[in-house]
Amino acid sequence: MESHKNHSQLLPAKVTSVLTGGEEDNDATVSVRFNGRCFNIHLSPSFFQKSPDTTALYLKYLQALDPFGPGEFEDIYDTDVYEWIINLFEPLLVQLAPEPLPSFNPEKIRNGEAKPLLSEYLFPQTFGCKLEAVNETLIPRHVDNHGGLVPSRTWLDGDLLDTMEDWTCFIDPSKIEVCFQDPQDALDKVPRKVRADLDGSGQMTTCFFKGFGTSVGDGPMSKEIEAYEKIHKANFGPDVRVGRLCGVAHDESSNATLGLLLRYIDHRNTLHDAVEDGTPLATKQKWARQIEGTLKELHRVGVIWGDATAGNVIIDKEDNVVMTDFEGGYTDGWVDAEKAETVEGDLQGLQNIVAFLFKHDPGDTPNSGSS
Repeated sequence: MESHKNHSQLLPAKVTSVLTGGEEDNDATVSVRFNGRCFNIHLSPSFFQKSPDTTALYLKYLQALDPFGPGEFEDIYDTDVYEWIINLFEPLLVQLAPEPLPSFNPEKIRNGEAKPLLSEYLFPQTFGCKLEAVNETLIPRHVDNHGGLVPSRTWLDGDLLDTMEDWTCFIDPSKIEVCFQDPQDALDKVPRKVRADLDGSGQMTTCFFKGFGTSVGDGPMSKEIEAYEKIHKANFGPDVRVGRLCGVAHDESSNATLGLLLRYIDHRNTLHDAVEDGTPLATKQKWARQIEGTLKELHRVGVIWGDATAGNVIIDKEDNVVMTDFEGGYTDGWVDAEKAETVEGDLQGLQNIVAFLFKHDPGDTPNSGSS
């Protein structure tokens, strides 16, 4: 048992996602990463026999687990439930994954030797588990070696894929390296910073990975790709402060598109978090000009921003803005629903962003809101 503790201390287990049945049922699936593997732990009152106390406790825990809830119920926090689950299943986790995969070895991560691949994150070895109870005795069980959940994949329209081949590159996830230095980052569900050989030269380029969910055909991701195609063909200069697509993570074996490889931006935070009472007026005015000028250029080439909010503006290390997220939609309070994904909606969003920028500087708002 002591060796179990040593392994867990090297790379402790971490909950990476929670699925619940919502109002339909009281079932849940909690995904845990440990030593480079994924464990999908299935929970349900139907697994508890002659265990009313366990059932009652679980139903309380389920309220705290709700991914769309506040993360707390009757002073029980989601993190409390995570700890409860991991402690129960730790012996089973260590039994099934006694050693970390080479790519997830903490010491190799610390010294830079480990180069985990995107494929190892997206399609890890997965085990299915369940929590049973008999007469109030909890029994963690290993039930299968697939986990019962399908990894996220997006199957884009064939014509769109054909068009993309003319202006961007497709990189298999097994050839994309994940970048991190803190071993704890090895437990994240979806990595953000990756490296890929975009042109076959052998030179690795750092990119931001924006993963897709599961879908088929046309959808928000198609809309975003089409926006980046127009941005690419416009050949904007550096004064147009917008993200650029470098390539696409594409799984050849399933012909599924897994996400975008965007130009990596070393940034401080979003505009929403960057604005403080002490932010210089000149800096705010610069940001407003950059957003307005960029939006004007986007509209000129037929790109609609869509979800125009301060949260979709990044502030880079040089204190310049970069506008992101072109998959459409809208956010209440920034763009009205009836104006969503229109030029008019973008202009409304711009107006609200400028108002947000200068809310502590009355009378200093520049003349923005047209493009």
